Amino acid sequence: MRLTFIIFGLFLLIFAIYRFFPFKDKVIDTEKTVYIKKNGENFNIIRNGENFYIKGASGKKYLKELSSIGGNTIRVYETENLEAILDSAKINNIAVIVDIYIPKFFKNDNFYSIKENTSKLSQNIQELVNKYKDHPALLFWNLGNEVKYPNVIIKNDFINTFNNLINLIHTIDPNHPVSTSIIAKREIFSMLLHSPELDLFGFNIFAHLKHLESDIRKANFLVKPFPYYLSEYGNAGPWEEEQLTAWHVPVEKSTTKKAEQYRDQYELYIKSDKKSLGSLAFYWGYKQEYTHTWFNIFDEKGRKSHIYYALESVWNNKNYDDSNTSARIKYMLIEGKGAKDNLIYKPNETKSATLFFDGKVDSTYTYKWNIYKEKWYDNDSSVVTIKPLLSLEGIPNTNKYFFTFRTPLTEGPYRLFVNVNDNKGNFASTNTPFYVLSDNE
Repeated sequence: MRLTFIIFGLFLLIFAIYRFFPFKDKVIDTEKTVYIKKNGENFNIIRNGENFYIKGASGKKYLKELSSIGGNTIRVYETENLEAILDSAKINNIAVIVDIYIPKFFKNDNFYSIKENTSKLSQNIQELVNKYKDHPALLFWNLGNEVKYPNVIIKNDFINTFNNLINLIHTIDPNHPVSTSIIAKREIFSMLLHSPELDLFGFNIFAHLKHLESDIRKANFLVKPFPYYLSEYGNAGPWEEEQLTAWHVPVEKSTTKKAEQYRDQYELYIKSDKKSLGSLAFYWGYKQEYTHTWFNIFDEKGRKSHIYYALESVWNNKNYDDSNTSARIKYMLIEGKGAKDNLIYKPNETKSATLFFDGKVDSTYTYKWNIYKEKWYDNDSSVVTIKPLLSLEGIPNTNKYFFTFRTPLTEGPYRLFVNVNDNKGNFASTNTPFYVLSDNE
């Protein structure tokens, strides 16, 4: 125990020295295409000689739509088809943050201790950076997403490799900064100590965004101000949703409620944060993450949700009017009860679901009802990336915002989903979890 306190004390001492000792700031070559400029206690991104503030999203498609509502940046997670994405971004006046994949750090994993692994990783990154470093749409490189940077005093194999890769990218491409994306703010201290050549930080942060400004202020008591941006933000993730069923699955909000969360996040916390270099909404496209609707701003057909229009309003500083943006869903009830009532049924029971709306219900709306099995994972259920099995596909009925169905025969957790589509290219969605419990012993 005493040794732990001694180590912790030394750690704090190192950072106190780092914070208050008058180190010189980096000398910046202002001829670079993109660089980070220190402005007192704040920072700016300078791109092609002008200040650049990130207003964008994370994804890889719909760049024309992103540009049309005031977005200026896309973060790309995968380098497959990167050239086509960069070319499209240039046409649509969108800057691109390119993620460079590196394996996460795990304490008992020796990946970074094997020279063959790190040599191959360096070679792949060298080829990637060489190929795209001169593309005019490139904003900067993002080395690793949530890599779990170790909080240690003495550098280990991961940190040495990470630093070598930063230096490699800087050597090949001195015209673009290098960042990384993290979720644990405590990683900042170790990164600033061991990887000072990193140019800026990206925070993947959702429901806890409201605490970020305070956390940064506390961090700056120990360390010098550092440049950062929000590499992901949006509605609360399934791992942080407070409302859970009795069988411990998160209750997902409707797209209408999610749009309110995006708007509130931006207006309350992002807009007022004068130290941040900008933000990226998550997710600009369609993907499966826990459910196939949790984060999507578009559906699988390219239809837009309310979130799209909420972002348009905050990026352009105009009032948010969702009266013409598809159905405004309040909630769904099954037999007059909602998810909070812990809906448990017997197999093969007949049930009726009803949608409730804010405002007018347009006669042109079309409804798609489906039941999917709930995908359970023992550890981190938020990483469900494979769409669960379709248990029942909806059959159209007379009252479209009503749906009568029979519960599945197999015991287990399920969700009833509904998509409400209009004739203007928009959609709204919600879902309700329920459990089928057999009487058989």
